[in-house]
Amino acid sequence: MKRILTLFVVMGLFACAAGVANADLLVNGNLDTGSGEDITGWTLDETLAFTGPTTDLVTLEPWIEIPPITSGGGDADKGGFVKGFKGTLNNPATLHMYQDVAGTPGMKYILTGMIGAGLNWSGLIDGPTQTLLAIDFDNDNDASNGVISSAVTDLKAAGLVSGGGPVFGAKQFMAMDVAPAGTTVVRARLSAVDMYTTVNPDQSLFIDDFSLTCVPEPATLSLLGLAVAGLIGIRRRSK
Repeated sequence: MKRILTLFVVMGLFACAAGVANADLLVNGNLDTGSGEDITGWTLDETLAFTGPTTDLVTLEPWIEIPPITSGGGDADKGGFVKGFKGTLNNPATLHMYQDVAGTPGMKYILTGMIGAGLNWSGLIDGPTQTLLAIDFDNDNDASNGVISSAVTDLKAAGLVSGGGPVFGAKQFMAMDVAPAGTTVVRARLSAVDMYTTVNPDQSLFIDDFSLTCVPEPATLSLLGLAVAGLIGIRRRSK
């Protein structure tokens, strides 16, 4: 009976690890829920460099249909329209669009997103605009106090391209890293920093289908194995 109980503990621990690994941690990662600037599950931090907080830097639009189509296509499917033309070189606009989830040290977090650009997106030009996909690891919910560490992918350097609608040259980008010791909060973030108006047409960024998953690192699995071995040892000594 004790051996059976131990086996169930082992199976339960590994099943737990597998379940965490298979779960998408984001709410509304496919950006299909909400209307306009009301994007369910996401926090929007929007500012103009010299005039302060602003709004309407990103909206949900039905004419953005970046595959995979997650809700039937047509007007049922939406994507994010990031409006670089809302800023100027003298007063650039910055958007941080993010979600915070509970984090576990030693787990590898993987953030992906489908992202494309308009031909005249300022982030494709040599200049101040940065287009970033990032994971921030923190030990509280106040990023203003600084974060423990971040994994940041510069999308221009990673091959961001432009294209025509409704796909806009979008392809999948990724940021990933292992949560360091002390992590309690993981932030999945898309940032468009210091964006500005260039020339018509297509001065925008197009985003869709974000996903945040986590998998145990080998070291974490080793610790899990040691814990299991300890349970088995305890069972044996108790006989």
